[in-house]
Amino acid sequence: MNKRWLLLGMMILSPLWLSACSTESGPLAAVYTGQSIHYYPRPFQPTLTAATRVLGQMHCVILGTGSAGGPSRGSVIHARAGHTLVDVTVTPKGPRVTAVTTRFGLLGSVQDDRRFHFLLKSALGLG
Repeated sequence: MNKRWLLLGMMILSPLWLSACSTESGPLAAVYTGQSIHYYPRPFQPTLTAATRVLGQMHCVILGTGSAGGPSRGSVIHARAGHTLVDVTVTPKGPRVTAVTTRFGLLGSVQDDRRFHFLLKSALGLG
């Protein structure tokens, strides 16, 4: 009797286990751990260019870019670093101030976020 229940349970649960492995990064790749916002005393376009360059330095693959709700709302860069998804939003906050918001996937870390902003500061000549 127990073998039948075990077999029935395996038949029901095995598609769930297989679907969890069906994406390259697994089911947790699109879960983000949080976000951080940093403000930089630089115009929008140079900051966007530097952010794209820094993602390349971090060996990220740019998956796509888009608008964050209109030309004055900024741009979003979607990227992947190994098995971690990364979203970087660059938003103008004035003529000489730009906000950069980063979200690293669950497989990322706080160190990845700190490294990104450290490299971005260096790319902008701020440190």
